[in-house]
Amino acid sequence: MSKPIIQLNGYSYRYPGAEELALKNITLTIDEGDFIGVIGCNRAGKSTLCKSVVGILPFVSGGDWEGEIVIDGKSLNDTRGHGTTDVVGIVFQDAESQFTQQTVEDEIAFAMCNFGYDRALMRERVKFAAEACGLIRMLDRSPYHLSGGQQQRLAVASILALQPRVIILDESTSQLDPIGRDEIFRLVGELHSAGKTVIMVDHNIEKIADTVDKVIVLHEGALVAYDDPHKVFGSKQLLNDHFVRVPQVTDAAIGLGERLALGQDYPITLNEAVPVFRTITGGGASHG
Repeated sequence: MSKPIIQLNGYSYRYPGAEELALKNITLTIDEGDFIGVIGCNRAGKSTLCKSVVGILPFVSGGDWEGEIVIDGKSLNDTRGHGTTDVVGIVFQDAESQFTQQTVEDEIAFAMCNFGYDRALMRERVKFAAEACGLIRMLDRSPYHLSGGQQQRLAVASILALQPRVIILDESTSQLDPIGRDEIFRLVGELHSAGKTVIMVDHNIEKIADTVDKVIVLHEGALVAYDDPHKVFGSKQLLNDHFVRVPQVTDAAIGLGERLALGQDYPITLNEAVPVFRTITGGGASHG
């Protein structure tokens, strides 16, 4: 049976000096081992949600809140956000701005140094994180001499070295080219397969549909949907009403309607779409 790792119970948040709530009465549960995609238009509350889960909001940056967030059975209202780094790690959008050290090795070790880890354990963790993120041959390189995809992998490695059970990526592929983006999606897919809970904010609807187990849709701080990707992306009108598009293959299938005889079970990935569309393009014809 799945075990809850993150629970939001009627959680609302307002930034200091703001009149409007950035998050409005959010209630949801994320189980250990889930791969969650978070989508929504600009100012939907996606980053606010991520920062709240790790306790940055409100316990570091301030603001007003109601309700509670529970991490691994402990309410952040009681812990005041302390101890979340043992469970949850977060990678932000601009990896380069987070670097402070002269080498990849030192950057991976930096957070562990701050927490007073034993040196032998640090070496072990650096090796583990570097291998997991494909950086083992780059340990003596400067973080600033890496490609965009490599820098994001380094940001993930720096979090992974702390061995959190949950990894949050807040639009970590938005500034990457397609190759770098695919590197990060492949990496987090491997981490999820190895048992990590992953929460990924991303605007690339096709990649989200092809990767995650569940989808959270936010709009103006409210929870619009939280469900299986097929149910979420099959609800074109609901998503369009909140300025979120469906995957291109889903849109095409919905447009073809009765010709596919699918009811509401629309494909959301290219692999799902190919055999469906072949039914109206000559059966089993091969397409190179």
